[in-house]
Amino acid sequence: MKDKFVKRAGVAAFCLWVIWAVHPLLAKRMIIPWKPETVGQWGDSFGALNALFSALAFIAVLFTLKQQRDDVSRQLAQQREDLARQQRQITANETDQHLQRFERTFYELLRLLREARNDVEFRYSHSYIGDPRERSSSSTNRVEGTESFKRANMELRHWIGALDQARIEINSEVLAELYLKHIHSRYESTFAPYYRLLYTLLLRIEEDTILTQAQKYRYGNVVRSQLTSHEVALCCYNGLAAISGRFKGLIVEFRLAKYLPDEFGRKRLMLHYPASTFEGRD
Repeated sequence: MKDKFVKRAGVAAFCLWVIWAVHPLLAKRMIIPWKPETVGQWGDSFGALNALFSALAFIAVLFTLKQQRDDVSRQLAQQREDLARQQRQITANETDQHLQRFERTFYELLRLLREARNDVEFRYSHSYIGDPRERSSSSTNRVEGTESFKRANMELRHWIGALDQARIEINSEVLAELYLKHIHSRYESTFAPYYRLLYTLLLRIEEDTILTQAQKYRYGNVVRSQLTSHEVALCCYNGLAAISGRFKGLIVEFRLAKYLPDEFGRKRLMLHYPASTFEGRD
């Protein structure tokens, strides 16, 4: 539309110039007196009209400049939008690639965690005086895997019960000391690799800068689903010990004890962990 306007204005200006160039001939053919001094005076009478046309010409120049500026602004805005769209596309691709790498690492660590669990060993201590039904010949053998967590938890609960019967106050430090003395120190070589892998797995989820909070919780739920109740209980006891570092905070963050039954230590551990550790998310 702007090009048509410019062309029309140019044609009109050319026509006016032609009329001005041939107007003496036209005047003679129309038998109109043509004297330069008279014509000059008559032309001076159009001074106001000339000023008007000059003003209109100036306005036209300003309008043209404004149109050019608007065109440039639109082009720059379009370029910015294109760059932003490209950046969003690049960011989305990078996010997808990161999630793929994270998932590969996550499931590899989960596989290693299951292998480490199968390598965990435990045997009841000679000083353990538990339920006579648990004192059969087979119960004194060394066991591996999930059974080792079960027996370790049962023996630890025995020693906790012994302090309760003696009316000794059991705070977090005492509970951690019982765990270290009767469980961890005896089979540290097999328990420690398992806890380190679980710690690393949860820490990688928490510290990832790309995952959303909802995604982190989902991965945490996957980890929690792989743990037996006896594993969760022993993880919570381990988290009270100073050697565990930030393990307690990760247990709370990912609510590992959400489904821990009362008979496996839930009520006891609720005295030493925030209530949110045992609750679901809204």
